[in-house]
Amino acid sequence: MANEEVLTVKELLDKTVEYAETNVNLFKLKFINKGSAVTSAVLAYLIIAIFLLILIILLSMGASFWIGKILGEIYYGFFITGGFFLLLIIALYTLRSKWLKIPIANSLLKKLFK
Repeated sequence: MANEEVLTVKELLDKTVEYAETNVNLFKLKFINKGSAVTSAVLAYLIIAIFLLILIILLSMGASFWIGKILGEIYYGFFITGGFFLLLIIALYTLRSKWLKIPIANSLLKKLFK
């Protein structure tokens, strides 16, 4: 009788160790899954941002030349376009928490806890 109880305690201990190892492996797999989802999302947004930056540069150069041609001097167009971007930067800086930090943080948290 005592031998059977020891055997069941040993089996229980083995099952407990096996359960703990399975939970650790499950945690690792979940972490890898979430990490890869966040990394791929950040990389996709980064690629889109690079292409948008190139687009904005080309459009602003075109607008600068066009405005400069209308005003008679090319550098006038570049000053006006630069002033527009300065106002845009000031607006984005003042509203950075509402327009940038919170949406980006929410997007990352949704990916992590999905």
